[in-house]
Amino acid sequence: MMSDFLHRPEGHFDFSAIAPFFANKRVFITGAAGSVGSALSLKLAELGCAHLAMLDQDDHGLIDIVEAVKRAAPGLATTDILCDIRDPGRLEAWMRRIEPDVVIHAAALKHVHVGERHSAEYLITNLIGVRNAAMAASKAGASQFVLISSDKAAAPTCVMGATKRLAELFLFGFPLENMSPMATKSVRFGNVLGSQGSVLPRFAAQIEAGGPLEVTHPDMERFFMSPDEAVGLILSVAAVEQEPGAYFMEMGEPISILELGHDLIAASGKQIDIKFTGLRPGEKLHEQLADEHDLVSPSTTENVFRVTPASLDAYMTSADIAHLETAARTMENPMVRQRVFAFLSERLQTEERAVG
Repeated sequence: MMSDFLHRPEGHFDFSAIAPFFANKRVFITGAAGSVGSALSLKLAELGCAHLAMLDQDDHGLIDIVEAVKRAAPGLATTDILCDIRDPGRLEAWMRRIEPDVVIHAAALKHVHVGERHSAEYLITNLIGVRNAAMAASKAGASQFVLISSDKAAAPTCVMGATKRLAELFLFGFPLENMSPMATKSVRFGNVLGSQGSVLPRFAAQIEAGGPLEVTHPDMERFFMSPDEAVGLILSVAAVEQEPGAYFMEMGEPISILELGHDLIAASGKQIDIKFTGLRPGEKLHEQLADEHDLVSPSTTENVFRVTPASLDAYMTSADIAHLETAARTMENPMVRQRVFAFLSERLQTEERAVG
């Protein structure tokens, strides 16, 4: 089983307690064709909801998930939406048409080393796209907006993680700045086993090809969660948690990527060489779920924790995001990267002043 590679007991969420919350809700999922978005769509088809809207810009992937949902729940009312979250006008039009109660924003660019070369694209998708989706959801009357963030948002060293952290800060202040009753929450993920482009399927493909199995560094380690844990955490935060902030689940000790590779080789029964390729731009050896700028407290769900900034003054304003959007659309990637980290540093210093 995939969960065997967690090196810990798999966490379980009580879906029977979560299901009643969604029973009469219209749910809108962005990035529905991705690994997490498709798993969410199928789980909601299983649990039941009033209407499921699935948005993605990948037409092939969108067809696949819509057909899978219809097979799983033939009577469920669905809408498939081919749309780019970077287009605020089209996104708002679709939100107004669907009138969702809950929006789960899974659309993102996620590969660390790619984001270091294409910083503007990552900024536009991972931050401007979140602004577009949150504004559209609020105008359409949604009561909940949940962002899928990342453990790379904690002490970020890459553009992907920095844009996710800025998006968290934007959502934390969103209700206050916009006088919106919409609840805004984020979920920090570890690496989801088996997700598109992740280490498990990449290692499996390398083993199938006869090797070598490529590991960036012998000391590299990461937090992992199963697809069921990922879906359970998102839906639980949407259904149960009432306070703004970023939520993460206890995932035990991080897993050695080298050890994971050895496990997969052993399971294959093959003799496979391991090749160390070196850290790629933006990568770090060790990830964490929170950093020194976070205030961490227990949530209402067992083994789930809530992270908040030290001060409301730390949140990203719409003006801040507009400034970064201008940079993304007019500057070269190295300058965009500098602007992203400059803004993040300023926000985190605001938190430090508040604590002091």
